[in-house]
Amino acid sequence: MEKERLFRMTETEQCVLVAALKNSPGPASDLASRAASAPKRKLYLDTEEYRQALHGLNQLRTDYMAAGHYSDGIDAVMLKLTKSKYRRAPAR
Repeated sequence: MEKERLFRMTETEQCVLVAALKNSPGPASDLASRAASAPKRKLYLDTEEYRQALHGLNQLRTDYMAAGHYSDGIDAVMLKLTKSKYRRAPAR
């Protein structure tokens, strides 16, 4: 067992994260499918996946702000993700 970041999501946070990861280019689509089907809405992220999630959320936030929309919900998910702690992750 290795230590990874544990992100406990609500249903709304899960939807925001999946939307952000689906819009991101590259291997983030695999992470989006993992986030969508996370058991008990608990998502374990290694360092690279954590970076991809933050980048995707930041890009979604930038798109919302450019369109003149409020980004409060995205900001809340980003803040919660950055405050996530390291826990022992089960084997994948």
